[in-house]
Amino acid sequence: MAILKFLKSASKALLYVIFLVMVVLGLFIGIERLAKFALSESFFGHVYPQDFEMVRKDAIHPVTHYDYDFVPGACLEYNVIRGNRYEYANNAGFRDPRQISIEKPADEFRIFLTGGSTAYGLGPIGQAASAMDYYTIEFRETIAHYLEMILNSSPLIEGKKIRVYNTAVWGYSFQHLLIRYPVKLRKYQPDMVISLDGANELPLVSKIDANWDYFHEGQYNNILRDIFSYSGTGFSSYLTLWLKNNTYLMTYLWSGQDLFQEMNVRTHKGVTDSKMATKETDLNVASSIEDSWPALERNVSAVVRTVEDYSALLKNDEVPHVLALQPWFHLSGKPLNPKEKIIGEIEGYREYYGIPSEKVYKLLIDRLVDSARKKGYFLVDFSEYFDDVSQWVFTDWCHLTGGANYLIAKELSNVVKEHFFGKSLGPGDSTDNKDSFFVDLVGQSIVVKAPTAANSQSGTENFQRGYPGQELYVSTALAQGEIPEIIIDLKKIHELSRVRMVWGDERSTPDEWVIETSIDKGEWKTLCSGSKEAVDYYSWWPGYEFYGSSPVKARFVRYRPTKISEPVMKLRMWSLFR
Repeated sequence: MAILKFLKSASKALLYVIFLVMVVLGLFIGIERLAKFALSESFFGHVYPQDFEMVRKDAIHPVTHYDYDFVPGACLEYNVIRGNRYEYANNAGFRDPRQISIEKPADEFRIFLTGGSTAYGLGPIGQAASAMDYYTIEFRETIAHYLEMILNSSPLIEGKKIRVYNTAVWGYSFQHLLIRYPVKLRKYQPDMVISLDGANELPLVSKIDANWDYFHEGQYNNILRDIFSYSGTGFSSYLTLWLKNNTYLMTYLWSGQDLFQEMNVRTHKGVTDSKMATKETDLNVASSIEDSWPALERNVSAVVRTVEDYSALLKNDEVPHVLALQPWFHLSGKPLNPKEKIIGEIEGYREYYGIPSEKVYKLLIDRLVDSARKKGYFLVDFSEYFDDVSQWVFTDWCHLTGGANYLIAKELSNVVKEHFFGKSLGPGDSTDNKDSFFVDLVGQSIVVKAPTAANSQSGTENFQRGYPGQELYVSTALAQGEIPEIIIDLKKIHELSRVRMVWGDERSTPDEWVIETSIDKGEWKTLCSGSKEAVDYYSWWPGYEFYGSSPVKARFVRYRPTKISEPVMKLRMWSLFR
């Protein structure tokens, strides 16, 4: 009897526990579904319309061999303020809209751009982001894309198209480049590698610690070491990361942020506040910069040896390599643009662990230049490249504007053409008067002829703003058989070689069009022509790009759709650059 009574009580208790577990589980499932619904109703519903489970994945994921990498298919660019589309990592995790095969096509010459966030094309970060109105670099403004367009503007390799893939990852330093190449990039058979980096070394080498080890100072090693050591902090980090990447609730609570990146911001000790470098358990901080110099020399030497190993590895694979050192705001001597004056007032990144960043970078540059001279690898130093430029170059302490990216790409293309393909440089390769490359000539032009706008909100000013938006130029209905045209006056004779157009939609995109130039509106010469097969979708709407091999002198420019499907002109953007 007592046993039956006990079993009855135990059964009740067990059923009660099961009931509670089911209630909790039900609540969790309900909350999960609510979180998923809330995310689907946010902009994430548009970001991942095909595979919504990707919303839970961070943009980056740990890779034990070399720290971390982009997740294939992850959305790398959410900011669509300037009319650009969402951008996704391709099948290899590169910032490129094209898939890439391991087997290289016979007609492709493959160049990889490696490096950190500047090579990747990241906009301003930290306090600078809001100060720069969240300025972003879309795919067509990246160094890799500019480089590909410039190199293909004239034939360099008979029977081959040059493809430049953006394999850069934000936060990468030279140690990542060294290890990632044999582990991952080598199998894609690049014909050339161009590396743009340098700034990400500054917090690493500035750490004055007797136990300093370059390969333990990577961007995410602090998190990974904790996780792999099975410590309480590591378990907490792992559990948080697991929940973020496997539940909609955590994704919702973190507003879709890349949690791995956010955790690193709080745990990485290479921060801008020198007061955080005073923990005796972490650092043996020198009493002055002079006292720090021997340790800095030691740290910098480790970076230089890594670069030498990286160069030797590529040379052993018979892969030509260009090492480019990126600009750094606090080392630059350029006249400051009004936006750059704002950056100068922000204290961040001016020093690491109490050591001025420009002094550390200058030391690193000097050692790398000396190393390149002795070891024979090809180095291009951009650290002072913009000192004679008054236009807006820096969006923060190391990231660049689209105009600056173009100039970097143009100089790199000159290096590739001259030193690796043995081509003589012509007038179209000149980079004199760098300021002129930043100016959108359409934006400062006068529209002297265009079909009448449909209304006061649809005027020609809408395609002159320099980036596509919801507002666009819309003409009244064209007469039967009328060939429409838009003529702009650049006010004086300019050199131009680049065109960018974005139309209203698929239907309003002409089947064929031509853009012509003139000095006096008397004689017109074709600058470029295209058809619907040539459009791209770097913006939300159909667009077209043209890069000429040589600049053309013109004061007047005419756009003429020669074959149209819709009897109305709709144009969101028209840009012309030198």
